[in-house]
Amino acid sequence: MRSGRPFGQAQILRAQIIGWTKMDLINELAAIHGYRSYLEICTPTTGTLYGDLDRGRYSLSHRLMYRWRDQFDDGMAIDFRSSSLDSGEGASAIRASGNTYDVILVDPFHEYEASAQDLREACKLIKPTGTIVVHDCNPEEEALVTPQYRDGSWCGLTYKAYLDMMLESVRLQSCTVDTDHGCAIIRRRPLMSRLRLIASRALGPIGGGNRSGLLREWRRVGKDDAAAFRLLKAQTKSLLNLVTVEEFLAGERNGSPVLR
Repeated sequence: MRSGRPFGQAQILRAQIIGWTKMDLINELAAIHGYRSYLEICTPTTGTLYGDLDRGRYSLSHRLMYRWRDQFDDGMAIDFRSSSLDSGEGASAIRASGNTYDVILVDPFHEYEASAQDLREACKLIKPTGTIVVHDCNPEEEALVTPQYRDGSWCGLTYKAYLDMMLESVRLQSCTVDTDHGCAIIRRRPLMSRLRLIASRALGPIGGGNRSGLLREWRRVGKDDAAAFRLLKAQTKSLLNLVTVEEFLAGERNGSPVLR
């Protein structure tokens, strides 16, 4: 039973962000950082919330869709398209146009290779101070992580492609916001942070600390998808740098991002 006392500011914020989607995060990034340009990399079975983009904040919005079919029509523009399982064709056309973006949503066809390629393409198209958002990086159950397409809430192996890239990279930093099946946030790592990470890896397991230990464990599971998912569930917070929506927004607003 409610006590009749008014909600505090923290309670109001929590009520507002329950059930936030990837697009809620993307719209809020524009509000906080003044982002104005947006690209969505998707397929006809992913993305799906392009109409929820706040175009009052984003003056430029493009959609790159691969696996496109003639019969697909959701009433919104598809600026770059390909019928193949290859986002590279559309990405090449974007590079030829000279466009780069403040925010890129990667919502790929969730097979491993497609996810990995989309992440690589996004890294080439993002502005130096921009943000990549990756959907479906924290699947809740093993049934969702089949390597091939399945009807329903299929998250596939996008999380695995994301972790393979992030755990090995010294140029990128990330966190994963615990909403909408896990929304990863990726940015370029500042130079000093990059140098510290390189130094810690050179010192080996002791100097590298927990991150080096996680990297060794992750490398050990290799291509064993079942073992990778078990490790994800055992080490979710550490592997994904998992944060709540509140933690993420607080860090963005006060200039202390929670990326690692």
